[in-house]
Amino acid sequence: RPEDVAPAMRALGWRDSLRTPRELPEQTLRMCEARQAAAWLAAHLSLSGLHASDVMVLARKRVALIPMQDELRRLGVAAQIGEKTSLIECCEVQDMVALLDVLVSAQHDLSLARVLKSPLFGLPDERLVQVALARARCQLPWFELLQKEELIAPDGRSPAACLMRWKAWVDRLPPHDALQAIYADADVLARFSAAAPAHQRANVLSNLRALLALSLQVGGGRYATPYGLVRSLKSGGAHAPAAVNRDAVRLLTIHGAKGLEAETVLLLDTDATQRGADSMTVLVDWPFDAAWPAKFVFLTSERTPPACALDTLNVERAQRAQEELNTLYVAMTRARETLVVSSVQSHREAEHSWWQRLQAWAQPLMVPVADTPDSSAEASRRDSFQLAELPEASFNQALAAIDSEAGRLAARVGEAMHRLLQWGDVSESGTLAVAREFDLTREQAMHACAMARRILQGPGAWAWNPAVLAWQGNEVELMVNGQARRIDRLVQRQDVGHVGEWWVLDYKSTAPAHASADPLLQLRAYQRALQEIRPGAVVRAALLTGAGDLIEVAQAHEP
Repeated sequence: RPEDVAPAMRALGWRDSLRTPRELPEQTLRMCEARQAAAWLAAHLSLSGLHASDVMVLARKRVALIPMQDELRRLGVAAQIGEKTSLIECCEVQDMVALLDVLVSAQHDLSLARVLKSPLFGLPDERLVQVALARARCQLPWFELLQKEELIAPDGRSPAACLMRWKAWVDRLPPHDALQAIYADADVLARFSAAAPAHQRANVLSNLRALLALSLQVGGGRYATPYGLVRSLKSGGAHAPAAVNRDAVRLLTIHGAKGLEAETVLLLDTDATQRGADSMTVLVDWPFDAAWPAKFVFLTSERTPPACALDTLNVERAQRAQEELNTLYVAMTRARETLVVSSVQSHREAEHSWWQRLQAWAQPLMVPVADTPDSSAEASRRDSFQLAELPEASFNQALAAIDSEAGRLAARVGEAMHRLLQWGDVSESGTLAVAREFDLTREQAMHACAMARRILQGPGAWAWNPAVLAWQGNEVELMVNGQARRIDRLVQRQDVGHVGEWWVLDYKSTAPAHASADPLLQLRAYQRALQEIRPGAVVRAALLTGAGDLIEVAQAHEP
């Protein structure tokens, strides 16, 4: 039985690779530093009353920030690396890439183990050990073994059946379509969200969606294959979407922190040894006011420079030392109130390291022990949440959406026609101007211009003839039934026998279907309101349509 085998194997020095990672000396030291620094930081936040966003953790290189992020999250402290992260470095993306690995090539046992352990199935370690022992007995790949062994996930699903179904999709469909089908069938977003702490949930979702979007972009979407997608992801270059968490500790390289400040700044890995001698390098001595270099030297090794390059090399070393001090200055001045320095004991003494320079001016801190995760971190995994989902759209809803969009476009074209008539300008420049103002294509703006031109050249053209008009106005405000309204155009003619004949003109891109249509009723109301203002004058009203027609309505005194 597995439970009997494990203790015996541990006694022989066997490492359970499912539970115990392989340890390398340098990684172990970095992990110890990150664990110690994270424990102090968690205690500092609880005692000082600061928010996580008031703290910044800085390091020379990004590699030191990754274990710090893991340790802070293990303690339930939200942390975010504020610089570009490769998409393939995200755990949830690695889980999905492992799944594609297995579906493309069923021989990848390690990838399948990761898939079974991931939130896709959530199998416990004991079940994975059983599969591994069966693999040793049958000498079959895990994928084939699952088809023979009865293995059930905690939620009652059969991993073998799911994998076979997904493999059929990957073999038959383009990568994006296959991934989309897997996302829906496995409820990928919900499963990974439920497995992630609350403060990481938004990042997890955005990374999974970015993977889906990337599957459309690889190779410009042409000749895409699942294998090509996996190879593209593993080669790097695709960055995770930038998700800003304003309630998280900021983890930055010193270069990336320029211009930023925080109440508390924690510096990592400050006792690093000095830069070693370069080999196969170039020295350039180029005075800033010279047209060409004074010296250009190829060096096989800086340890044994030729005599002619010694002075140039010494100047280069002095500049490096100055740059080291400049970087330390940048790091120290990021802190408004508290600066904390941490280090990893170097394998050889670093005489002028940051730690050596600052230790005499610093006070030692007691670091609390935090070997177990904070209960709040576990509680955050059990909280309830809702994912945003689109409602199911019926055919009628789709038609209504299309009609609504078409209506909005027609309204914008009509407004563009109104603007051209208001300007009295149907030139090319006027057309381009309304295209920009109302977000129209060139063809749509040309259509609006054509309607305006038909009005200006049709039976109502006299309404823009200065020789005919005694007065004219556009967008004239008028009180109608106690409410303010605007008349598209109001003019007074002087070429007719009636003294003071006024015309109320309204523009419509299309003519009303019948005489009792709403635009005509509205126009009659405008006519009656103006008649009350000008009781002795003749007030007439007409519609000017995009077809070039002038449709006059009955006068106000007529029944």
